[in-house]
Amino acid sequence: MLRFPCYPLLILFLCCSALNRVSAQKINLPVAVRQLITQQCNVCNQLPAGQDSVVSRYFHQCHAALDSGNLDDGFKYASTITAITDSNSLAPRTLTVKFLKAKILYYKDFYKEALSEYLKLTAVPALDINIQANIYPNIGEIYLEQRQFNTSLAYFNLIQQRFFHLYEPVVARKILNNTGVCLLHMARFKEAEEKFEKSIAIAAELKDTTALVNSFLNTALLYDQQVRQKEAWSYLQRALALAKKASDLKIRSKVYLNFAIVEERTGHFQSALAYRKEYEQLEAQIANRDKIWELAEQEKKIAIQQQEYKLQLLRQENKLRAAELTRRRWQRNTFFVLSLFFLSCAGLIFFAYRQTQKRNRIIAEQNDKLELLNETKDQLFSIVAHDLRSPVNHLKINLSYLKDTLARNKIREATALSENIEKISDNTYALLNNLLYWSLGQTGQLSLHPEPHDANRVIAQVVYDFNAGAALKRITIINEVPAGMTFLADLNTVKIIFRNIIDNAIKYTHPSGTITISGQTNGNGCEITVQDTGIGMDEKIIQAIYKRDTKRIQQDTAGSRSTGLGLWLVKAMTEKNGGALRITGSVGAGTTIVVCLPANKHYEGTESTHPGR
Repeated sequence: MLRFPCYPLLILFLCCSALNRVSAQKINLPVAVRQLITQQCNVCNQLPAGQDSVVSRYFHQCHAALDSGNLDDGFKYASTITAITDSNSLAPRTLTVKFLKAKILYYKDFYKEALSEYLKLTAVPALDINIQANIYPNIGEIYLEQRQFNTSLAYFNLIQQRFFHLYEPVVARKILNNTGVCLLHMARFKEAEEKFEKSIAIAAELKDTTALVNSFLNTALLYDQQVRQKEAWSYLQRALALAKKASDLKIRSKVYLNFAIVEERTGHFQSALAYRKEYEQLEAQIANRDKIWELAEQEKKIAIQQQEYKLQLLRQENKLRAAELTRRRWQRNTFFVLSLFFLSCAGLIFFAYRQTQKRNRIIAEQNDKLELLNETKDQLFSIVAHDLRSPVNHLKINLSYLKDTLARNKIREATALSENIEKISDNTYALLNNLLYWSLGQTGQLSLHPEPHDANRVIAQVVYDFNAGAALKRITIINEVPAGMTFLADLNTVKIIFRNIIDNAIKYTHPSGTITISGQTNGNGCEITVQDTGIGMDEKIIQAIYKRDTKRIQQDTAGSRSTGLGLWLVKAMTEKNGGALRITGSVGAGTTIVVCLPANKHYEGTESTHPGR
């Protein structure tokens, strides 16, 4: 028997069969639930309007909208009722409205919001048993969609213990199938096989081809997981045989697509081509059908809009005729007076306009200068707080250790800690000096002096300042920058750049991690790469560095929160030196920062607007 990997081919069907419902707009409620809604509706029962006449009207409009498939209007009426009634009310009709609201959220695929509403309802002891029976399958399906298989299975088991006798065969089959999917993911194959067999039996009795195809594919995946390829292939063949006769074009196209992939992987390219042609033809039919439905709906809307437009034109014509008569009547009486008035005021208005324009221009210039000064001040305060936080924290830690060693009279360790404190103090002083340079640059008082510098030597100086902090976390810093490689930039600002990068690498790297610094020349440029084995960062945080107006909070390995100001300073200083910055990384896989600096005066760097490129 031919062996083939079924799992990647059938995972799509597993996901589809997990919820196993058509994404239709009309909500199919059980007869018992519909009867309950009708009993609670004063309009349907032709009862006189009481004090809650507005709620009664909205309740009727809500379930009427759901019956017609208009979920948006149904949700609007349900939300209005919950807004104007007591949120803590346990009245039966109020609970029914909350149930309908949650049901709409579920059908609109807002699973998180629907789950929240469902769980609130399940906590109400007085909730009608038919509504409970309708809620729990949805909760199990949502947890299954979220791949929380243990939780989902618990709900499906609860359903089969308490409510299974209330369900019609269609719903019972879906519950059994979803239970089997949970068990399959939990590798409880024997139990999953039993559930799938029961689901297949009900689907066969109902002659539900789509359900049978889904169940056959799930069973094929079950056997493939157990390396029972012969049985898996048999169920795949049965699914294909049913799909050829199915009226559901989508399920047929998916089966043909999967068989095309199977035949391609097993080397049967001629058969694969035939299956793929069938798949493409079905997809074309589906697209044409959807377009026809869409066009019909659009034509209906256009016809209604045209009728409304005609009515609006008639109303506007009547209003225009009345307005025209009024205008002509008043025109004769007011024209002469208005002419004299406007002529006399024209000169005054022109003079006032010129004066106002002049004042506005002066005020705008002053506002621009004030905004620039305020922004520079705010950025300076933020960066001072950010850059000083790390060395002050290191000083705090070392002073604590020093106090402990002196208390235990360990002179040698105290001496070593004193040296570390001295180094950190020097580093803090250097940071303050560098921030002074940055503030001068922001206010236009700093002039950069680009000179050729040895990259290896500069990196070694910066790394030396951070050896104490790295040693506290047992982090190894490796300097692999080639000797003799030079860059053309201002030395002070370059040190600011690499201090921030290496400081961030230490903060976001776990103990016993590694920070590797390498370099290479690229044409007229010099690229220095700092790569760590830390916690990394996602794409949103990387983008936040390139958009100064975006705030992104991230915690380092010690739980301290950072705003990305340090890397934004790195970007600004790199670009002031005519270079560019590239950042790549992913959560849990470390971060790589590439600083591109000129190697000579002819360097043309790229803009730092596309991180990772």
